[in-house]
Amino acid sequence: MPESKKRRKVVDREATKARTSSKKVEKVDQHSPRWYAPLMVTLAIIGLIIVVTAYVTNGGYPFPFFSNGNYNLFIGIGLMLIGFLMTMGWK
Repeated sequence: MPESKKRRKVVDREATKARTSSKKVEKVDQHSPRWYAPLMVTLAIIGLIIVVTAYVTNGGYPFPFFSNGNYNLFIGIGLMLIGFLMTMGWK
């Protein structure tokens, strides 16, 4: 007793759904490590503290050896940028 073409299509479609649904389950289980979020927030906060300190002290602190120019601001903004970019990889 041969199967009809419609029945074969339905069986093939169900088999395809079963294969694709198992792939989706594997992707859902991926999470960031436990240390990722605290590091991300810490970098952003330290960067903010460095920028505020540099503005209040006219660029003299928190790193006095970088007092010529705006290097303290660059360091602070760089740390905040790294913290922000880490948010894109957080799951």
